[in-house]
Amino acid sequence: MTPGLNQQRSQQSQHIDARRRHHILAFVSYITSAVMFVYGYKNLHAEQWLLPLILFITGSCFLLNVLIYQATQKLQRACTIEALLVGAFVLSLVYQGGHQNTALYWVFPFPAILFGLLGVRHALISNAALVMILAVMLFIPELILAEYKEAEASRFLASLLIVIIVCWINDHYRERSHQAMELLQQSKELQANTDALTGLANRRFLDSSLLPALAQQSNEFFPLAVIMCDIDHFKQLNDQYGHDVGDEVLKGVANLFQQNLRQQDIACRIGGEEFLLILPHTSATDARNVAEKIRQQFAQQRWVTSDKDYKVTASFGVAECNQAEQFNEAVKLADQQLYQAKHLGRNQVCG
Repeated sequence: MTPGLNQQRSQQSQHIDARRRHHILAFVSYITSAVMFVYGYKNLHAEQWLLPLILFITGSCFLLNVLIYQATQKLQRACTIEALLVGAFVLSLVYQGGHQNTALYWVFPFPAILFGLLGVRHALISNAALVMILAVMLFIPELILAEYKEAEASRFLASLLIVIIVCWINDHYRERSHQAMELLQQSKELQANTDALTGLANRRFLDSSLLPALAQQSNEFFPLAVIMCDIDHFKQLNDQYGHDVGDEVLKGVANLFQQNLRQQDIACRIGGEEFLLILPHTSATDARNVAEKIRQQFAQQRWVTSDKDYKVTASFGVAECNQAEQFNEAVKLADQQLYQAKHLGRNQVCG
């Protein structure tokens, strides 16, 4: 019913998540690489040449990756590469042992980094794969250069699993909470922008949601046609049969619109018995055909169950616009065409 608006809300949410990942990527790339360069320099003259080599190469790759990201702005690719570099660094460091065999202590921050870079699902898979490879390396000591005690290895793996599980629980329920809040916000917006009786959009929707969307996402709407619709002699219907019957007629009219409009079209109730139909990517000629089709179906419906011979008709006015600045003028023009249809005898389409 509201083309582009849900997409706009989704884009805002994605933008916030992208900023979060951007900051994590920048932190890991700049701060962690700086730490690696410092420790690499400190161990430059140590007997074990492999440790500074691992630190310098990994730090350089982190910096290169973030610089390429700054040039291309391809965040997903940069985060994936960063995660692969993190995994390679952890495995290389554990393989070599680090300074005075302290490599295992440096592993613990990286599961949280993977969750920040990859999201819950992919990070959980990546961490699980990392733990399995580490377990093989630690319990088959012939595969690595470092020497770890069996008790040290088992306690390290148990602690790492706890860190991963806590990170998973935190990120999983953070995502769930974010989704729940987003759904709540959507529900509040929907209630505020929806006519309670008919379920159609209301006048507030036009000002708070549609007009900003027209300006920001014009390619989703224009050229656009508007149709003003007014039920003929609705006050007489209410006086003769009561407001309950009038309400049922309004609900039936809303249902008739929904049956005859496309998914991207928008139907609004903007007055007691007055409606505005908004048809994206539609010419005035096509809109007149739509209005005529609906007008004919009005006359065919039996709206008043207590008097099946009572016919309800409607009058229509049509206009077209090609840019957001013309929308209000197009609505006014369609309203003028509607009054012209009333003046000519009602139950017809003008425009």
